[in-house]
Amino acid sequence: MIELDGVCKRYGSRAALDGVSLKIRPGERVALVGPNGSGKTTLMRATLGLVAASGRVRVGGHDPWTDHRASMVNVAYVPQRAPSLSAPVGELTRAWSQLREVPVASLRAEAMAFGLPVDDLDAVPFRSLSGGMQQKLLAAMALASTARILFFDEPTANLDPVARGVFLSRLATRDPEPTVVLSSHRLDELQALVDRVIVLADGRVKFDDKLEVFLDSPTLRTEAGLAENTIPFRRRG
Repeated sequence: MIELDGVCKRYGSRAALDGVSLKIRPGERVALVGPNGSGKTTLMRATLGLVAASGRVRVGGHDPWTDHRASMVNVAYVPQRAPSLSAPVGELTRAWSQLREVPVASLRAEAMAFGLPVDDLDAVPFRSLSGGMQQKLLAAMALASTARILFFDEPTANLDPVARGVFLSRLATRDPEPTVVLSSHRLDELQALVDRVIVLADGRVKFDDKLEVFLDSPTLRTEAGLAENTIPFRRRG
């Protein structure tokens, strides 16, 4: 369970989050949508304990601000912008393997599904990779992990159409089925991956309901700034 109660975050005079309260149950697939500056990334980072905010947050019953390790042990996160890490890819993947207790071979296989040959990049600093390659590796790490909660912040922004299709297909059929929190501007990603949509506007929850209800409202889709692109995907069930 992910729980937020009255969460607020200000940057100077601007309220990035203004009293956000919501619950996400285990196994739910939820999209956070809204125009730029609506609070999506801040909400995600506050839930992950990466930015301090007022109010109450619990992930799996733990407070990510005071008990970060316990709250994040079953969480994986792909940020909108990859971190500028100087570590070589090989060192990074081996550290990930030890931390996640997942064989490097599992990560290699997941990365190859994206067309990314990790072994060939062993000595290359992560920050020297192209934006698309960085995003493929981060996505592969999240998908290859055993994390039961996956946070994705615009995860396909730097991916080509083929890699985007791979990502949607791999996430839609991941086993065990995770709880997913996805921030996206793409309607096709919502249709492929989520069952519930939360629309943010000016740091507040403007809409929170089933995907079908959201899709029935052209006004909501327009206000959320969604791009109605379509690519092939395969969804569970």
